[in-house]
Amino acid sequence: MRVLSALFRRNDRFLAVWLDYESGKAELEESDVLPARKIARALIGDTKPYLTVPEGSNATVLRFGPAAGGLGQAGAFEMLTYGERIVSIRPLYGYKDRGIENSIAGRPVREAIIPLERAAGNFSMAYTYSFLRAAEENPDERVWEVRKALLEMERLYNHFNAIHKLAAAASQKVAAMHFHALEEEMLRVLGSLTGHRYGFGANTPGEVRIQKPEAVRRLRTIRDEFRSLRDELLESKIFIDRLHGTCRLSREDIIELDAVGIAARGSGVPRDVRSFDRFYEYEPVTMEEGDALARLMVRMEEIERSFEMIEGIDIRPVGTGVEIREGLNLGIAEAAHGDVLVLTDIEDGRIRWIGLRGASRLNYIAFCCGITGNIFTDFPFGLDSFGLNFADAALWQGGEE
Repeated sequence: MRVLSALFRRNDRFLAVWLDYESGKAELEESDVLPARKIARALIGDTKPYLTVPEGSNATVLRFGPAAGGLGQAGAFEMLTYGERIVSIRPLYGYKDRGIENSIAGRPVREAIIPLERAAGNFSMAYTYSFLRAAEENPDERVWEVRKALLEMERLYNHFNAIHKLAAAASQKVAAMHFHALEEEMLRVLGSLTGHRYGFGANTPGEVRIQKPEAVRRLRTIRDEFRSLRDELLESKIFIDRLHGTCRLSREDIIELDAVGIAARGSGVPRDVRSFDRFYEYEPVTMEEGDALARLMVRMEEIERSFEMIEGIDIRPVGTGVEIREGLNLGIAEAAHGDVLVLTDIEDGRIRWIGLRGASRLNYIAFCCGITGNIFTDFPFGLDSFGLNFADAALWQGGEE
């Protein structure tokens, strides 16, 4: 089944990216009109249609954010409510618009890495991985093995961060601090390996820069601590009860909304780029229940998978040189929250045009669907189970608020 994965405005037309997650086949289609998919308006930055106010309703539209506890970033939601229950809700992306694509256009490929990896810092490995999948003509297996290891490390600290937030929302303070410590340890490992906590500067065309390969030895201790903490956290009935049934998405919701990543896999839809990425051999982890607990359990299993993959990779500096692909090419990477997509047009080694789409741009709409009908105290459990990021949703310019 084809998914409307991304939608860009280019040359006064809409350029749609359709992706089949079973085969990995991608198709580009240009049109003067929006595709007939529910997610289409959100993909061009217009989320107004997703807030529906019943005719004659006396419910109040409230704005939550952009400076509000629990959101963590400059972003906001508008929600319709009679008090406690959320009747309708939409995300507001525009607070993090920074013209990232415009700042990249015209640069040589190597220089494009710097703004790209800063677009959404906690997904920097995914953005550079995706960009280099599009830009490199003759990829070297050794280089991509190390890039894969760094991408999995990024997944680990993001998963730990999501679990930390869920535990904190449930007032599981000891568990929250322990998972926060695991996140910090993973950032320190990545910092030792690459010279930067978010891996900035590690991925460049034809090369992976590794400074201290021995830092990877600390991962075994982190894995052992995770297993102990996981078992203790999942024994807490209070914690489980807060997640069970919260912000539920059905399989049909996922298909209707073209949702990806953790959101899809938690509802039994196995959308994971690693299943068709040539540098992976991977079977997606899925759960059927579609609630915040299901998304947590997907994360727990993916953490184990990431440790296993990293352990089998020789992490060291690798550089082979590379040719740059010319023309319009697509790169995709599976980040911790879902896939990151980069569509770029290269001519004479320079970026003529680039389009970026983070998973948050799709999955905030899925979150809004799932949280509708829940009470407001369920909001943090639903939101944090998706692991989204407003910077990741607001990269493209030209949307509407």
